[in-house]
Amino acid sequence: MIDKRGRRAVLAVVATLLLGTAACATSPSAASSTPTASVSPSPDKAAPEAAAKAGIDAILEAQSAALLTGDLAAFLAPAAGYPAVEKVLKQRFTALRALRVADVKQSIAIGPSPGGAPERWNTDISMTYCVGAPGCGKLGPLTSTTFLRTPAGFRIIDIEQTSDGPRPWEVSPLVVRFGKRVVVAATKPYAKDLPTALRLAEDAAKVADRFSLGETKPHRYVVYLAGKKEWTRYQNTFDDSYIGFAVPRRVEGSDLVLRMGVSPIGQTATLLRHEMTHVASGANAALTDFDGSAWWLSEGLAELAGANGASVGSYPRRYEVRRFLNRSSYDGDLATAYPRDNSDDEEISARYGLAYYAARCIDEKYGARSCWRSSTPWSATM
Repeated sequence: MIDKRGRRAVLAVVATLLLGTAACATSPSAASSTPTASVSPSPDKAAPEAAAKAGIDAILEAQSAALLTGDLAAFLAPAAGYPAVEKVLKQRFTALRALRVADVKQSIAIGPSPGGAPERWNTDISMTYCVGAPGCGKLGPLTSTTFLRTPAGFRIIDIEQTSDGPRPWEVSPLVVRFGKRVVVAATKPYAKDLPTALRLAEDAAKVADRFSLGETKPHRYVVYLAGKKEWTRYQNTFDDSYIGFAVPRRVEGSDLVLRMGVSPIGQTATLLRHEMTHVASGANAALTDFDGSAWWLSEGLAELAGANGASVGSYPRRYEVRRFLNRSSYDGDLATAYPRDNSDDEEISARYGLAYYAARCIDEKYGARSCWRSSTPWSATM
């Protein structure tokens, strides 16, 4: 992650994205023949939890099918009589349909457990999905969901935001454009910036793909453009010192978010290369190191990609690095190169620079893949 002053942030990895070139705005699709999701077996009094699981599983299967086929009525059926839940589900349906969601499978990850009141059941629901094209093969986020058994079957009476959320598709109507390796999305006021963002992101993907660990590249890169309102909502995000970030979505990847209004969209190429390399370099990595000792590696590679082959002498953080080394007691241990909580802006920038020079040195001598072998296991917390 990177901010306009070089501030440190937390990132993780992998993203999904899509195919095609047409723009599409969110809109509910016509009803199909998807089986209604509101019909479910009544629980057996001799085995209430098992029977509740069977009933909820039936709802989740029908809802997943409805999302894939565009059957809004069937998708909303389990929330009948609960308008607040219907509103949440309709937003998710329309945005995910606009993102060309694929390979959807909802399942119970935790529960069901009794919810206190009679016939209430608490669950954590996992949703596996891909954006733009099938085949990503990744697990998705969890959503805490409460079900109620009624005479008409089970109903969803409460649903929370997804883990590490809210994701853009949970809270915003989206206009979307698709490329070969990238999908970009924004709310309507920023739709005019999508063609430029897509062009720059497709170029950045070619650079980021070279930093993929292992043989598998990210399925797609998903980039969201965030206005002021969205910036404060998506993934309970960072303050205005940041200009872009990738937020962990557990094992299914990361959403990339760019803050609009800081600089023209045409000047975001370096930022896109940086953030998309975080996604690519972590696509097949274990999320294991949480002490910051591999921060230099992830940020160094992202800075290397951002520079995109520019000469060492043109690297913009070189002056901060020089001043930092002249005045500090830094001993050269890369495992302690990460910025501290009390670091000022210049020191933070300098530490990013140290990471860049270390990664560049290894890359020029041994190649980018050797950077990963120099720190195993590496951190997805960068």
